[in-house]
Formats: sequence, C-alpha cells, structure tokens
Amino acid sequence: MRARSALFTLFGDVVRPAGGDAWLSTLTGCMSALGFSAEATRTALHRMAAEGWVAPRKVGRYAAYRLTPQGVDRLEEAATRIYRLRAAEWDGRWRLLIGLPAGRDAQLSRALTWMGFGQLSAGVWASPHPHGRRLERLLDGHPGAATTVGFVGESADGQASTARTDADQRIVAAAWDLVELRQAHAAFIDRWRDAGAGDEPRVAFTTRIQLVHHWRSFLFLDPGLPAALLPADWLGDEAAKVFRTLYEAVDAGAWRFYDQLVATGPPLPTTTDPGAASGDDSPFVRGLDALQIRRSDPIPARSTP
Repeated sequence: MRARSALFTLFGDVVRPAGGDAWLSTLTGCMSALGFSAEATRTALHRMAAEGWVAPRKVGRYAAYRLTPQGVDRLEEAATRIYRLRAAEWDGRWRLLIGLPAGRDAQLSRALTWMGFGQLSAGVWASPHPHGRRLERLLDGHPGAATTVGFVGESADGQASTARTDADQRIVAAAWDLVELRQAHAAFIDRWRDAGAGDEPRVAFTTRIQLVHHWRSFLFLDPGLPAALLPADWLGDEAAKVFRTLYEAVDAGAWRFYDQLVATGPPLPTTTDPGAASGDDSPFVRGLDALQIRRSDPIPARSTP
C-alpha cells in the first residue's frame, strides 16, 4: 500500500464521513499507524493537492486538508461500488464504444476500466451499465476520442432481456478475465475471513483501512457485472460477506482511534461539503446505508485550547 493510495482510502472511508476536513496532525497520526512517516504523508498530500484531489488551508498555525470537488466526485463514484455488496439488476442492454483509441491512451483505458467497461477487441469497449453524463464528460476530455461512436445494443434475441444468452456469455468472456477475478476474490477471502477484530482501537483502525484498501483494489478488476451475467462459480458474494462482517466488527474501535487523534487539535473548520454530513443522499452515504454502517458517535464540540 502506497501513501497516496492509503490517503485516498482514509479520506473516503473516514475523513469524509467524519465531516470532510482533517488536520495535518490527524492525517499524519493515522498514516503513522499504517506505517508511513510524517514526511511520506506530507509528500503524498502535496502531490494530491497538485493533482487537484485535495485542498490545503491554514487555520492559524494549523494546516487542514479537505477533498476538492474533483476528489469528492471520484470518491463518491468509488464508494457506490465499494459499499454496494450485491450485484445490480440488468436491463439487458450493452453500451458499446467503437473506434476508441484507448490502446494508445493508457489514462483513458484505465478510466474506462474503472467505470466497468471491458475491451472486446482493438478499439471496441463494452459495458452492461448505463453511465450517462459521466461517460460523456470522460470522452469530452480526450481529443483522441472525437471519432468514437457510442450506442446501446439490445440482447441477441432482438429484445431487451434480463436473461443471459450465449452471446452475452461470449461478450463477458471476451471483455473480462473472470478467472483472474475469481482468484483475487479467493485471495481476499483467505486473507480476511479469519482475521480477528481485536479490542484495541489502533488495531481496529489499521484493520479497517487495510481491509477497505484491499477491497478497493477490485475497482480495476471487478466490472460489477449484473447478477444475470455472473458465472455459476462466482465468489464475489462470499468475498462481500467477509468484507461486511469484518468491517462491522472493527467500525466502532476504528472511530475511537480516529476521535482520539482529532481530540488533540482545535475544533475543525465548518464544513462546506454538503455530502460530508450524515443523513444526506449522496452516493457515498447511500453506499454506507447499503452496508448498514452509520457514524453514530459524532465528536462533541470542543473549545479551542
């Protein structure tokens, strides 16, 4: 786990649900528990700020960080997949992109993979999911995609159907390596199934961040195929059960550790991120609702030391 990736997990799973802002001292304390030095944390934050993911600000002699709108969008998109533990229903339609020069654009290929697209052949990508404006925005940002043709194709019988056909199975087999994905799910299950939650807050915190970080790795492996397209030997549901069980077991202890770090600093700045407050309907909170995990012990107001 690299410092930058650990910080993305930390902001998405802890900082944003806690209100959206975090002191540098809190972040370095969290990262220290994960084995990163203060220097490595500051360097990673500097790079994330330069890339537009987080925004630093000074409050007196303290430094605070929060996600930028770009960072919020990225993590909310990730959260809907990280915390959606059941396969989605399918409308029987394939979204196809033809003439896409993604093979010559690693960034575009990675972005399409992140969104759940799979490559059928050179320049041809497919996804069973509706993507709406997100896909339009992605393609608009890549000049090489100007000649791309996108359309929606129905199931092979000529009508939209939620039942899997032989043609659908061939598309899935060509676009995604489900053998590799099964192996990855099996490794996840073996790694975490018998992991103890522990009573010590620091251990609970590091377990939770490492668990979520490992689960996040599936964002580039698992396209989130609808249930109708999943193979008979699918291990994703078992892996999701392992994830949920351990996440729930360490949740309270992890928050205790984070609260202890936050309590050493002054009151945090008032958040201006509406999605960070509990009780909204942002994709992040909807994801947490699906997992049935909520922050039930918000930090009480503290006077400035």
